Amino acid sequence: MPIVAVIVLTLAFWVVYWFIRMDGLDHLRELFARRREEARKANARELARTAGLRAVDDPRDAAAILMLLIPRGGEPSPEQIAAIEKTVVRVFGFDGELVERMTQARFIARGAESFEQAAGIFCDLFKKRLTVEERRELVAMLSDIARLDGTLQRQTEAIEQLKQRIGLAPAC
Repeated sequence: MPIVAVIVLTLAFWVVYWFIRMDGLDHLRELFARRREEARKANARELARTAGLRAVDDPRDAAAILMLLIPRGGEPSPEQIAAIEKTVVRVFGFDGELVERMTQARFIARGAESFEQAAGIFCDLFKKRLTVEERRELVAMLSDIARLDGTLQRQTEAIEQLKQRIGLAPAC
């Protein structure tokens, strides 16, 4: 037992010596400052990566982006793009500006990590700016686009999660 006490006291002495004589406190401060800086940089990178999604302030553009992100395999097929364009013209009335709106939506959709990420960013926009009936119509449009290549379980779950986030389904 006395040997354990000697070892513990020796360790305590060297820890105190390190803190006082070898600037141990400064080393710890630098370590914590480095970790805070790394966390800040990671947060800034994440904000920069999602800046395009966060800049969208029109629910119609957000819906077009989500329609581009829902197809399986990432990039929508030509048939899906044609269906999305047809839906956008019919529902949103983007006749004269279809090319510009779709180009912008495709550019922003490429910057998104996933449908779920974009839906999470857009859910507040949808809740604030769309009526309940418009939100239902949005979910129906997304379901129609997902069905074009055969709906997958992942797509169904993503749409259900969106319904919960925008207040159309009870939270689990």
